[in-house]
Amino acid sequence: MNIIELDLAQNQQEISRLLEEHSRRMDSSIPPYQREVISLAAYENGIFVGGITGELVWNILNVHLLAVDPRYRGHGLGGTLLKELEARAAGRGCKVSELTTMSWQAPHFYQKQGYEIFGEIKDCPNEGQTKYYLQKQLKPGSPSKEVPALRTIPFKLH
Repeated sequence: MNIIELDLAQNQQEISRLLEEHSRRMDSSIPPYQREVISLAAYENGIFVGGITGELVWNILNVHLLAVDPRYRGHGLGGTLLKELEARAAGRGCKVSELTTMSWQAPHFYQKQGYEIFGEIKDCPNEGQTKYYLQKQLKPGSPSKEVPALRTIPFKLH
């Protein structure tokens, strides 16, 4: 037996295949493990000012990355991006959103957006810091795969 480093995309494909086979043997009603990525970006006068990415699997939205340029923070852009991602996910049938954040990042921001902490790892990565796991129930949306890739969302700096 050899253990080697393998290209991420190829390794994920092989691992997913094995997991699919296992799931079908355990319960044939479990849907396929299909991932769909949503990636949204905010531009002001042609300049990137923030963005968010997420992945949909088994009717769950997993929020991966969210960042806003420091000059645009505190005006609701992060919340607007998050709500748009959640709306698109709900429209595709997602029932819950989940994410992780660090104590020095944005746990309070996410709680203001309706997320609840359901787990944590203390002293990670250093003593006195915490990694938080959060979740939020999504409101059902009208299912649609036809969501425009480019859309203007009303947003104004205060």
